[in-house]
Amino acid sequence: MALLPQDRQSQVMLLITIGMAALGYAFWNYWAKPTGEEIQSIQTEIASMEAVIAQAKSDLASGTVEDLRRKVEEYTALLGVMRRLVPEKNEVPALIDDISTKAKVRGVTIGRIEPQPVEAGPPFDTYRYRLEIIGHYDQLGELLPRQRERMPAALRCARTLDHVLRHAQRAELAMLAIERNSPSCRSAR
Repeated sequence: MALLPQDRQSQVMLLITIGMAALGYAFWNYWAKPTGEEIQSIQTEIASMEAVIAQAKSDLASGTVEDLRRKVEEYTALLGVMRRLVPEKNEVPALIDDISTKAKVRGVTIGRIEPQPVEAGPPFDTYRYRLEIIGHYDQLGELLPRQRERMPAALRCARTLDHVLRHAQRAELAMLAIERNSPSCRSAR
């Protein structure tokens, strides 16, 4: 009890001191520290922009404006090629949806889609799928070769590794007949 003051004035001063310490702690943690971090990140961004500007100035001093314009056009063309070849996101679900839509139009049934193990690589991950399509030979001939021509996503992310044609089993043929006779398929045609 000797630590706590006994008179009224000392108790009020102790409460004011504790309140000011709490206020200082809150000020530091909720305003001064976040503001300092924001200022530091802005200064880092400004320094990187100044480095880019200094590099551009040195490039401009070492070459002509026409050389720079030519380089910009080359880089723009390369960027266009990269955007066409490398997808920005996983386009496989949209590609599978497009294939199933085209298959319905051609009268072909998608038997199953099996994802294979993902092959992780340094620049990109490779996703492989095994796609089973059931239909008559002529319908498959109409569907398969034209997929790459009709779907832009197929040009950049789908590649056929092998085709295996075989006679359909009786269960697969029965499933195909049931789907063809269902009302939903007839109304979709």
